[in-house]
Amino acid sequence: MVPIDGSPHSNKAIEFAADISKRYGSRLILLHVIPIRVYAFAEVGAVLSEDVEEGEEILRRGVELAKSLGLEADRRLGKGIPAEEILRVAEEEGVDLIVIGSRGLSGVKAFLLGSVSDKVSHHAKCPVLIVR
Repeated sequence: MVPIDGSPHSNKAIEFAADISKRYGSRLILLHVIPIRVYAFAEVGAVLSEDVEEGEEILRRGVELAKSLGLEADRRLGKGIPAEEILRVAEEEGVDLIVIGSRGLSGVKAFLLGSVSDKVSHHAKCPVLIVR
């Protein structure tokens, strides 16, 4: 499974995962998570139609990239806290490997927020490959 956000890092992750999928004859799942914001202990659960449209477009481009690499990909659109949703979908789908791009947070921001890839790598029940 490859969680994608439309960034160059997630495109690289698709390329790595496509190669692995072709070698082992495995299924490729692309997941985009529409983030739910959490403010002062309350979730703001509204998802705007623009967020859904953007998520669908990110998935469409991801599927196109996979297809250009000679591989079909399943697509999933989730909503929630990205790391938690990635972990939930991975477990639900019985994923053998998560290939995720690194956004390269650094300094104070990384210390305070952490990164999605870091959280996924520490809590996933399957191997995680972080692509830079």
